[in-house]
Amino acid sequence: MAGTDAVALLADVPFFEGIDNKTRKAVAQAGKEVSFKAGDFVVGEKGVGVGFYLVLEGRVEVRKGSKVIATLGRGQFFGEMSVIDGQPRSADVVATAPTKCWVLPAWSFAGLIKAHPEVALPMLKELVKRLRAAMSSPVS
Repeated sequence: MAGTDAVALLADVPFFEGIDNKTRKAVAQAGKEVSFKAGDFVVGEKGVGVGFYLVLEGRVEVRKGSKVIATLGRGQFFGEMSVIDGQPRSADVVATAPTKCWVLPAWSFAGLIKAHPEVALPMLKELVKRLRAAMSSPVS
C-alpha cells in the first residue's frame, strides 16, 4: 500500500491519528496489500493473530459462529489486538465481495514501534478507549 491514498486512509484510522505524514508513510510502507475473493476467509477465529488489517476496497463480515457481529468496508480495520499480543483471533472475518486489505504483519509492527515509538501512543489511547467502552457496556 504505497502512495498518497494509503497515507490518507491511515490518517483516518484511530490507531494512527496524530502522527506526522512522514511517520504515516513509514507505517504504510511496513505493510502490504492482499486481495481476497468473495467468500474467502481473511482470518479464522482462534487462528494465530499475524497482523492488523485495513480494508482498502470491498467488504468483510466479522462473524462469531453464525452471527454477524460487524460489516466493515473501506477505511475500517480489524486485528488491532492480535497484532499487539499475538493471541488467537476472537472471530472469523470473511470477504463478502472482492476485497483488498492492507496488512501490517506483527513482525513489521514490532520493528515499526522500535523505529517510530511515537506510533505507540495513539494506539494505546485507542485501546484504552475501547476497553473502557467494553467495560461500561451492559453484559448480555
